[in-house]
Amino acid sequence: MEIAYSPAAEDYLEAFYLLSLRKKVVRVKDVAAYLGVKMPSVVAAVKSLSEKGLVQQERYGYIELTPTGLMVARQVYERHKAWYSFLSDVLGVDPVTAEKDACRLEHYVSPATLERLQKLVSFVRECPNGARFIANFKEFSTTGERPGVCPGCGTGQKLLSELKAGEKGRVVRVGGQDMLKKRLLGMGLTPGEVLLVKRVAPLGDPIDVQLRNYDLSLRKEEAKLIVVEVV
Repeated sequence: MEIAYSPAAEDYLEAFYLLSLRKKVVRVKDVAAYLGVKMPSVVAAVKSLSEKGLVQQERYGYIELTPTGLMVARQVYERHKAWYSFLSDVLGVDPVTAEKDACRLEHYVSPATLERLQKLVSFVRECPNGARFIANFKEFSTTGERPGVCPGCGTGQKLLSELKAGEKGRVVRVGGQDMLKKRLLGMGLTPGEVLLVKRVAPLGDPIDVQLRNYDLSLRKEEAKLIVVEVV
């Protein structure tokens, strides 16, 4: 049975963990500055967590997580990352608000819900229609009006992979996992840019496009991550 800890205890454990990734040793003053609390509060928290077998304070005041404390801290951080990704990447909440809300929500989610949340974020990121879904949701949340096209329905905004040779499209959104998304954006495929499809291979792979007077060759799976508006 999983032991429940208070939100305050989890916040301290997460802080110890994140600070340990940046520093060779973690001191009381480091934790106080990181959490924006007074040093006596940190001292009291370390004493309480030490009694629970979650941390130990070494000579010279260094704070270390025990194996159990490290496990709990990593679990809290994973919950934080899941909530932040959902709020920021799926709902489009601004980063500052998403960070604050994730800090609150990370304490109140069951393992089953966390697993579904992580899968939802992964599904939206990796699904070929995920970028289109997010773009449509952003429009709906801003204007209150449902876009004329939802993923997989009718015509309107399209995936780049759906364009034919000779068609032009204005980039609306680029999806995909972080590294791939950064690479595509670095190639100039940024929102607002207009591109021309010059050639589509017989099996749809690769797709040659012209962008800013230079040519790019994209794999079909890459082109599926780019939502365009036909112009």
